[in-house]
Amino acid sequence: SAKAQFDALEADLEAARLMILHAAWLKHEGARGFTQEASMAKVFTTELASRAAEQALAWFGPEVHVRGDHVLERLVRDARVTRIYEGTSEIQRIVIARQIIKQAN
Repeated sequence: SAKAQFDALEADLEAARLMILHAAWLKHEGARGFTQEASMAKVFTTELASRAAEQALAWFGPEVHVRGDHVLERLVRDARVTRIYEGTSEIQRIVIARQIIKQAN
């Protein structure tokens, strides 16, 4: 249902907020795990932004597509760009994997 989808997005938004705050705190404290935490926060939040924007577009339906200039269309485009800006999600996943391997050794 739409309510369940909205609730899931809201929970993910709170998780994203906490991930960002945690990475910022690690950076502030000079912790060594900052890079991995920041990369995880970036991947999670950019994927969430895209998912949330696309879901909102689906909820509002075809009238959004007909106008061609609706704010949701711009949000979907902007959310897709965040997957590329400051390091693609794939690059961030490589950074995370390298940090995990580094910690294992």
